[in-house]
Amino acid sequence: MLLVPIVHWFVFWLYVNFNSILLAFQTKIGDWTLNNFDYFFKEITAPGSNISVGLKNTLFYFCNNVFVIMVLALIISYFMFRRLAGTSAFRIIFYLPGIISSVAMTAVFENFIAPTGPLGAVYEFFGHEAPELLADPDTATKTILFYCVWTGFGTNMLLFTGAMSRIPVSILESIKLDGCGMGREIVSIILPLIWPTISTLLILNATGIFSASGPILLFTKGDYDTMTIGYWIFDMVYTYNNYNVVAAAGLFFTCIGVPFILLVRWLIDKVPAVEY
Repeated sequence: MLLVPIVHWFVFWLYVNFNSILLAFQTKIGDWTLNNFDYFFKEITAPGSNISVGLKNTLFYFCNNVFVIMVLALIISYFMFRRLAGTSAFRIIFYLPGIISSVAMTAVFENFIAPTGPLGAVYEFFGHEAPELLADPDTATKTILFYCVWTGFGTNMLLFTGAMSRIPVSILESIKLDGCGMGREIVSIILPLIWPTISTLLILNATGIFSASGPILLFTKGDYDTMTIGYWIFDMVYTYNNYNVVAAAGLFFTCIGVPFILLVRWLIDKVPAVEY
């Protein structure tokens, strides 16, 4: 029974990753070269190039995932955990974008913010010209970031509310009798008790620092300065069939990403765990 997973690991993980390392040092016809790295470093340091713009946007998406989506999901999860009025309805509303197809969601969102859509009608009502939010380099990336926030609560909320539901009722009753306020309850009780879940999500997000992205293909196809590293890799392979430069880029980002992940894990391990 172990034969199938072992063969799968050798073929689809070990071989693929080892071959990608070799591709980074080869031309398309198999000759050994360092030109892939030379091309990559020239592009990533060139202002306005696809790779440099993609790296900047990728870091924006990473910060958006960690400092905006996770924080807002944690706050919303706490209020749902307190079972305020409308909790059941809002749980469905916030998780609904995670159930609906991303193609359908992006189409709805794109039509909503279009100059001929509801948002355009609001602009016209107040006497302003409706902007092309996805066709303007100054607003395109910000608009997609907003879309990612709007549709990004589902999984985080499930994990956070699940972790909060495991907190013993006796602890919550005790702090209520002690007159603990909502702010103190979150900082001193809730966060330490669900820290294992938060730390796991932080590490998972850290592993995706250079793969953080949004639905670029469905919205702009990388135009209007919306390129990310993930979409650049897809475009290089799909459009230009250039596996070698992509392999060199992947090796470069791996060499930077691994120490970063280890640093994040080391910092997280410094926070004392709470057993209950």
